[in-house]
Amino acid sequence: MTWVDAPGAPTWFVLALTVAGGLVGEVLRRRLATGGYRLDDESGPLPRVSSAAIPVALALLWALVAWRFGPLSEWALTPAYLGFAFVAVALAWIDADVHRLPRGLTRPAYPMLVGQLALASLASGDWDALRRAVVSGLVLWAVYFVLALVAALLGSGFGFGDVTLAGLVGLATGYVSVSTTLVASYAAFLLAGVYGLVRLVLRRGTRKDDIAFGPWMLVGLLLALVVQVRPFG
Repeated sequence: MTWVDAPGAPTWFVLALTVAGGLVGEVLRRRLATGGYRLDDESGPLPRVSSAAIPVALALLWALVAWRFGPLSEWALTPAYLGFAFVAVALAWIDADVHRLPRGLTRPAYPMLVGQLALASLASGDWDALRRAVVSGLVLWAVYFVLALVAALLGSGFGFGDVTLAGLVGLATGYVSVSTTLVASYAAFLLAGVYGLVRLVLRRGTRKDDIAFGPWMLVGLLLALVVQVRPFG
């Protein structure tokens, strides 16, 4: 089954998940607004973002997931990406704030995502997609691990939290296609580079500033899911 010939999700399904995403996003916003994820040495004001940003972001993401995946794999694929979207929004917020991707979020996301993708493969019988997701996750994790080692030697801010997140990105994109993983990876570096360049041009940063890379990895993943129209497989 391809993106093109897959049956479209009913309008009511997209609307229902949009509303649900907004409600869940509001719960997440209240949790993040406490700053409870911060460590003792992480102080300062919380990010100055509209209080509606998180609920709106999760509502839009859940709408996108409903629209893109809908009835695929007997409706069993959608929950995998709904859960990942929730984790992604929380990680993007935290990384943008304190330049850290908490293991308390990234590590539990692995069994959650793999388990849900396995259920989708069980429902559809497409075990090749699950194998491709696992391989993509392992390869992307390994690539980022090497990059993190090089960055550590050079004194760069590229951290091992990004390595853990890379494995999740590989799983989420690899289930769709290898090209989706490649697009997501390329987009992440491109967007982060453009962001850094804009900061320099506007004189809001220097070349030595560390840039939170996690949010750009997640935005790259989102763009890859939107633009890809290749088949599963």
